[in-house]
Amino acid sequence: MHHLVIGEGQIGRAIIDHALANGDSVTVLRRSPAAPEPDLRRVTGDLLDPGVLAEALSGAEAIHACFHAPYDARIWARELPPRELAVLDAAASADIPVTFPESMYAFQGGASDLAEGAPSTPRDAKGEVRELLLAQRRAHAARTLSLVAADLWGPTTVGTGAAVVTVMLIERIAAGARPIVVGDPAAPHTLTFVPDLAEAMLHAARHAERLAPDGDAVLHAPSAPAHSQTELIAAVSAQLGARVRRPLVVPRVVVRALSPLSTLARELHGITGIWYAPCVLQPGILTTQEGLQPTSWEDALAATVRAAADARSSTPEARGVAA
Repeated sequence: MHHLVIGEGQIGRAIIDHALANGDSVTVLRRSPAAPEPDLRRVTGDLLDPGVLAEALSGAEAIHACFHAPYDARIWARELPPRELAVLDAAASADIPVTFPESMYAFQGGASDLAEGAPSTPRDAKGEVRELLLAQRRAHAARTLSLVAADLWGPTTVGTGAAVVTVMLIERIAAGARPIVVGDPAAPHTLTFVPDLAEAMLHAARHAERLAPDGDAVLHAPSAPAHSQTELIAAVSAQLGARVRRPLVVPRVVVRALSPLSTLARELHGITGIWYAPCVLQPGILTTQEGLQPTSWEDALAATVRAAADARSSTPEARGVAA
């Protein structure tokens, strides 16, 4: 199968690697140039350019839309709907499915125990944008499969600054610093291992007609049972042979107080219901019927910690070399 992957961030890169490992072929569309790789076709440009998108689409049998925008609901509202619409139009014209990674933001009201098929319950502007995108996919003629994931972890999240537990807990512990907890340290919180999400998106593309017989499906990515951030800190510390340090816990009131002053604080304040309360993504049909079992929490932890430790040991500071 030939896949068009749009975007080469933490999810897109994992899809590329898994598709090639499975013997499939891949075209990658990204805005900026990247180094050539064997067996990988690259197209550079903006997907809103019809010529660029048409070139990238040549020969594709499925699209994986992994592009995003800066973490600001105002930018999401401006940038994401027209970009998704361009992809949907292209997928419909080519009569091929398109998969999307999806967050729990549109379902924040039910995030404490989210079952597959639950109605959207956004609680902030980001969730409202995600709800709008889901509605746009549902109404379009293209066959779409949206895979809802919890907060991400995995080797490709290291060094991106985009995965909360990787940045605030795992990378900080690997650097010998105190972990920072945004949320309730004791609350159970599901994490989705990026390689599992990648495999699920590839599976969804291969079986799109069965999984989305009516043209649109919202499915849960396979994810291991939830653990608390307290448990995560202890396990990461043990993996690294480090003593467990008491985390710096950021109270909810602090996030709220800083929200008028900081874009990041404002956006985090909008999703505090996910972090300061239980956040549990229940298994869906990809796990219960399709047989896609998540990587165990322990194995996902080990892979992410190993990547963080390797990244740390490769820095000039860790090698004792002047930067």
